[in-house]
Amino acid sequence: MHNKFTLLIIMILSAFSTILISFIIRYLYSYITTAYENYNVNKVTLVDRLSSILAYWLPLLEGLQNFGQQILPDYPFNIMQIYKKTLMPLVIFYVTHPTLAVIIFFILYYLFVRNKSPIPNRPFIRFNALQSILLFLINSLLGATFRALPIEFRMSLYGLMLCNTLFWFVLSTIIYSIIKSVEGKYARIPVISQAVRIQIDNQL
Repeated sequence: MHNKFTLLIIMILSAFSTILISFIIRYLYSYITTAYENYNVNKVTLVDRLSSILAYWLPLLEGLQNFGQQILPDYPFNIMQIYKKTLMPLVIFYVTHPTLAVIIFFILYYLFVRNKSPIPNRPFIRFNALQSILLFLINSLLGATFRALPIEFRMSLYGLMLCNTLFWFVLSTIIYSIIKSVEGKYARIPVISQAVRIQIDNQL
């Protein structure tokens, strides 16, 4: 009985926190974008670039959880030390709070992907938010598929090579997308960016 009550409280708090965070982000973004009312909707502002970069934290943490934790300990000591001091605490927090990914996912979808978004239309942010969601889903699928493989294969040389390939695929696509966001340009990842464009065009 106690466990059921605790679970109910956690579910209520998760739902409340999702709604609260959504309203806070909506208010802050609406407040900031009022300074850009006279700008062309297609003009990429500093706010657009920073907001786009933040969206890529979701697939980055998912990729590090799925692949990074397995192969990074085998990398040179200096790289592992940098990882421990920078990203590892965030990954641990992400792993120990699995509902966080779901909350962020629905916040991004609610604010930037839906046709009737509650915030002003910013094509650059919408593109990157949708692309980050797609990268997150791809990372989740690849991670689930890799974990479904026999443990003997995953721990073998070929398994480590596959994990390493998937890790660098995840990392390179995210770094490339972040660099393009900083430059205020649209990323062009084969298939992925095209799928995002098609989705956005279908919603217009």
